[in-house]
Amino acid sequence: MSINHVRRLDPAFISVFAGALAAGFALFPVHYHIISFMVNYFAPLPLYFVGLGWGISKLVLAAGVAFGLSTIASGVSSSLVFSLTTLVPVFLISYRVKKGDPAGYIVSWVVGFSVATFLAVMLILSAQSINILELLQSWFAFFAKDQSLKNMQGQIMNILPGISSISWTMMCLVNASLAQRFLGRLRISERGYPLPGDTRLYENWDIVLAFCIVLMLTNSPLLVFIGKNIALMSCIPIFLVGLKAVYGWLEQFENPKLWLMGVVFMSIFLVWPGIIIVIFGVLEPTFHLYKRWTPHNKTDA
Repeated sequence: MSINHVRRLDPAFISVFAGALAAGFALFPVHYHIISFMVNYFAPLPLYFVGLGWGISKLVLAAGVAFGLSTIASGVSSSLVFSLTTLVPVFLISYRVKKGDPAGYIVSWVVGFSVATFLAVMLILSAQSINILELLQSWFAFFAKDQSLKNMQGQIMNILPGISSISWTMMCLVNASLAQRFLGRLRISERGYPLPGDTRLYENWDIVLAFCIVLMLTNSPLLVFIGKNIALMSCIPIFLVGLKAVYGWLEQFENPKLWLMGVVFMSIFLVWPGIIIVIFGVLEPTFHLYKRWTPHNKTDA
């Protein structure tokens, strides 16, 4: 279908179709192969396409269709989970984009939402006198049939919400980014992507990390658990701040973006590059490493 054909379609029809498509992707049978994973992973993509392209009003229609179909197929409980993990982030990101926030700020909004959701779940479980650590232990023991996973239970269990949150946050951002790129190619979105201002970031997450470290130094298992997981979540925006500082240093070489891709690739498969970048992200608000390391700033000085 050509660009003109897409632009001539009724936005209401696109919204209904996108909502049905998102529900279908989300309800796709989960099997342990790449096709099932990819279909479920990109379930929010049609909703981001509507929200970023035609606005919140059309997104309401698409989300209503998706929620209705999800409720019919899997029940109210599953639909509420679908709303929390898919619909709410789509509304949040679409609204912040329409407000003109740079992409770097939106990352912090999504991470903040994941932290708030984690704390809300902890509060609800605590109010019902449910021991979250025992609940996670029983859940992990049920799914970890392999002996190697059982051996890792003590290491993974206490940070499982943080790891899941990082994966979920990246899924939201990847889907939103792809939708914005598609809309740009179709000339539907008024906002270009990426824009120079998208590299602006909130740099106050080091305060959150410091508070989490204080929680981890307490003798309360619950506070240590909360501190570890929020610290992991906060590492996403801190990592981006550190990566920006690293890019400033790489600009002295040819093809700095290619070098940056190599650094990111190493951070995915190795632990220590990621830790170093997070340390740079913690130091950036105080020492302004990006300005110090960028070649043109050195020349101006």
